[in-house]
Amino acid sequence: MTERKVVAEELSNLFNALSHPDRIRIIEELRNEERDVHNLSDTIGISSSRVSQHLSLLKTLRMVQERRDGKHHFYSLVENDLAAWILQGVRFTASGVVESRSFDKAVKKALSVWDPK
Repeated sequence: MTERKVVAEELSNLFNALSHPDRIRIIEELRNEERDVHNLSDTIGISSSRVSQHLSLLKTLRMVQERRDGKHHFYSLVENDLAAWILQGVRFTASGVVESRSFDKAVKKALSVWDPK
């Protein structure tokens, strides 16, 4: 197998894991601090069981790590650059790749929350 094929397959696995909007939101919520399932559930607005399922997949793919403190489980990004990379993707789509006023508004609002610089 050529090196390019190996790299393409691994990137495909990464993109596949990131293909769900809830997982992208979880990654962005973990951008600056660790969170527990209940906090993520409240912030994102999905059930704790769905958050746990997404975190399990992200953990299996070594994107998220878990820290236990008694009965509490806290999650954080293994590599914070993952969240920054996703924001670059958001900015890329805002550069005209997706042409829609409602999308442009959504991008501005999302960036104000995820990257309030």
